[in-house]
Amino acid sequence: MVTPAIAIIDRSVVEKLVYREPFLRSMKANTKFAFMRPKQFILCRPFGIMWTLYAATYTVASCSDTLAQYSAQAAAATITFLSTTAVNVPLGIWKDIRFAQIYSSKLKALESGGQQTKTKPSAVGATKPTVPVPVRRGLPKAATALFLARDSITIFGSFTLAPRMASFVPDQLVSGQHAKATISQLTVPALTQLVVTPVHLLGLDLYHREQQDLSWRDRVKHTQNGLASTTVVRCLRILPAFGFGVIANTELRSLFHGTV
Repeated sequence: MVTPAIAIIDRSVVEKLVYREPFLRSMKANTKFAFMRPKQFILCRPFGIMWTLYAATYTVASCSDTLAQYSAQAAAATITFLSTTAVNVPLGIWKDIRFAQIYSSKLKALESGGQQTKTKPSAVGATKPTVPVPVRRGLPKAATALFLARDSITIFGSFTLAPRMASFVPDQLVSGQHAKATISQLTVPALTQLVVTPVHLLGLDLYHREQQDLSWRDRVKHTQNGLASTTVVRCLRILPAFGFGVIANTELRSLFHGTV
């Protein structure tokens, strides 16, 4: 349910950073491609990578929470956070490596000036035979640490902090506990992106410009160019990923548990 929207958004974010492609133009092209060629969109590598990440994340989160409720209810939130982070973080880093490899190789081909690689794909999964094979290289340790912090904060805000913050929603806004939990789940994960986005952009910069002898100040300055717009995009991105996604997952689990 969450993969299509996130695949489109993430592709557009990477294109903005790597190609300097206007975000709205890229979003329009990728969304149009998803509707016009759904089979090719679903079978493309970016979609498969994203589906694997979120299928594993939600499976582990649901299973660990259910098991913890039966065996160690007092530590259920901690167990869910640790187990989900242990799965989501390496898969999230793997996703970023694969995305960076795919688009970095295309960017290098564009910069080389070759006639056969001048035109980059304009939509998710829209590849051409002349697109070069992604260059496989490791992720710098500093970038790995930044992506680790990014994903840990996001998981904590989505699965642990959001449920706890529901009680702080004022009664003047809503009085029911279910409504409070819904509001908290839609807002808290998004607010964590105010902290996460600078970390995310810095990690991407460390990967794309690893060989360049740049100071941390230069890298931070470079990431500030698109910080505001990328923060807004990541706040919107988190809504399907861990906002509506967590709500739907929770409701479905309650429904299925109630029928057992």
